[in-house]
Amino acid sequence: MNQMAATSATLEDRLRGALWSFMAGDALASPTHWYYGGQYQVIQEYGKEITDYTKPNHKLAGSILNKSDLNGGGRRGYGGSNNSKKTIIGDVINHGKQDLWSPKKSIHYHATLAKGENTLEVQIARVLMKSIVTNDGNFNADHFRDAYVKFMTTPGSHNDTYASTCHRMFFANLVHKGLPAKDCPDNDSHNVDVIDSLILPTIVALAGSCQRNPDIGSMSAACVAVTRRSSISEQIASQWASVVHSSLHDNDEPSFQTALNTFSKQTIRRLPNPRASDASTLCACYLSQSLPAMMDLIAKYLPENNPWFGLLANANVGGENVHRGSVIGAILGARASDANLPVQLKEGLYHHQEIAAEIDAFVKAVLPKEGEKKEEL
Repeated sequence: MNQMAATSATLEDRLRGALWSFMAGDALASPTHWYYGGQYQVIQEYGKEITDYTKPNHKLAGSILNKSDLNGGGRRGYGGSNNSKKTIIGDVINHGKQDLWSPKKSIHYHATLAKGENTLEVQIARVLMKSIVTNDGNFNADHFRDAYVKFMTTPGSHNDTYASTCHRMFFANLVHKGLPAKDCPDNDSHNVDVIDSLILPTIVALAGSCQRNPDIGSMSAACVAVTRRSSISEQIASQWASVVHSSLHDNDEPSFQTALNTFSKQTIRRLPNPRASDASTLCACYLSQSLPAMMDLIAKYLPENNPWFGLLANANVGGENVHRGSVIGAILGARASDANLPVQLKEGLYHHQEIAAEIDAFVKAVLPKEGEKKEEL
């Protein structure tokens, strides 16, 4: 095998590892999402620590679904401030889930998901992957926006209970204000500049990195802007793209560690702490809390060369661990590579057969074709 073929095979192996672990990090953590009681609460609710994919409980004491606005962002009460007969949650998106947000109930954020089933944010990431495939391996904001709107407004397109503030605000602007889809991204100055803003850019960065596209930073930022208005999230997504690129291309650990450390110093003003306790990474969704925790977990579990351990640890921490799980998974999976993923990581996913086909199509679309030369970053 010549050197070019070996390099391509290694790149594909890392890409597949990243994608599978991205899916797994989300699904493993969904049962304990926003469990701020940490490991004690996890064991109390499920009888033991999370050791595999687990169906989320139906009820959750302290759930804020019953305080969340069905017609926009934040906690403006059941039904929100808009008196329209059509509610965003239930009628426009998350069809049939409105009753689960009732102020008389205390429902788990992912109560309707099956064991190993992905949350809404990763389902949207799968829509993004298909959009990239349709566009010959490239990110196209207009195409993805159309696909996003169609997916979200189609009954039965996903099974999750919860939809984050950015999505509720987007569709409130689309339906209640009649704005063009391009003008619908919004920000409530509280719940939008958060860790889930890195989910979609990670997919764009994986695609762009495979093609060695010099614009992966700006493309990742543009991806953020499709669903939310957040300059800080765009900035961080642009910087994050370099870590994603390094996770795929740098075969030596010192080079990857340099990329990781550079991002860490840019965003949290310190180096990742590989000796941090798992419990110390319990945090909320806000970037000021979630980025340090994310960096520490990556640094701690990178030497394992098996993302399963880090993703289980993340699941058992609780707090905002679902979206962080996907982002961590992409990096740990890329560094471990597909060959080192345990069987249960893939086969335990609820839609593993569909996901396998989607990953195959994505890999084929984004990897450079034989004889094709991409501009170096």
